[in-house]
Amino acid sequence: MIQRRLYIYIVAAASIAMVLIGLINLGSTALNQLLNATPPYSNVRDAYAGFGAVILVGLPVWGVHWWLAQRFAARTVDERASAIRRLYLYVVLAATGIALAIYLRRLIEDATGVLLASSSDGASITRALWAVLVLIAFWLYHFRTAALDRTRVGESGVSATLRRWYAYGLLFLGLAFLLFGARNLLQQIWVLLVDRGQVIAPGGLVPTALATMLTGLLIWGFHSQWTARPPIAEDDQRSTLRAVQRFLGYVDRDINRRAHGADQHARLHPFAAAVFDKGAALAREAGDLAQVLSRQQKLGARGVVLAEARDPLEQAAALRIVEILRRQRFLREREPRDDILVEAVRRGAVQGAAGPT
Repeated sequence: MIQRRLYIYIVAAASIAMVLIGLINLGSTALNQLLNATPPYSNVRDAYAGFGAVILVGLPVWGVHWWLAQRFAARTVDERASAIRRLYLYVVLAATGIALAIYLRRLIEDATGVLLASSSDGASITRALWAVLVLIAFWLYHFRTAALDRTRVGESGVSATLRRWYAYGLLFLGLAFLLFGARNLLQQIWVLLVDRGQVIAPGGLVPTALATMLTGLLIWGFHSQWTARPPIAEDDQRSTLRAVQRFLGYVDRDINRRAHGADQHARLHPFAAAVFDKGAALAREAGDLAQVLSRQQKLGARGVVLAEARDPLEQAAALRIVEILRRQRFLREREPRDDILVEAVRRGAVQGAAGPT
């Protein structure tokens, strides 16, 4: 009986993969011709013949084997509750879910580019939309099948573990898309606000970041709500995979925060270098402490580089420099004014009074 199940579901999984690949590519080829877009294949006839043959072979094979699987599942409870059947269902759900996330991200990115007038490739939108429709149809069918099996015979042991692997794996994928997309989107908005010369270019990072964030929000939001409903929530309350997914979510957020901070610090380095160069020039011109103090208005935390901060990024650079110098003890604690040269000049004066060694 186990050998029969393995045969049926392995063949069904391989044939459904053929059907999905054939449908997506055959539809994309037809849409390219209808919209007079540049075809991705040099010979359109060969593309029609190849993908059509894949569908003609894969669809009947999948249909026959899935009909057999459904027939056996309707006969006995053990067949419907089989872990091999659940393995097939959740592998198909995971594969179509990941592919759906990729094409959905592409669809949102292309549509955003058209809305922002940074792209005019309507054919790419229709191709991505066709792929999303095909994938979501197969995903919904298998999701409903798994839900019916769960309702009729329950889900425990290995079958429940397989569901958790699917659910929390997609949860983590959606959360990663959401966090990294939001981080990149905020960064690009900051760049556009600071540098007025920047524009939203075709294929730029703004549509890509927005598409990544929205795709992650949809995947994470759906699976988060699904796993929070009874009876799944009660069954997974003490699950190790649920705890691992939450831990990885915390790690993902921490990595995203650190990466964002490291990127901002790297962008502050040129401003910091300009501040220190200006400070060195003033130190060479200064003959004593009084001259340096008279120039502190040019070097305070609110006056960066040469005078007032030109934009919020320079203001952030100034505050960052003052904080670094405080930590390195170049600035006195509880000093009423943040002058970055006072302590350095005092040290230089002490060394000059001591004479050369």
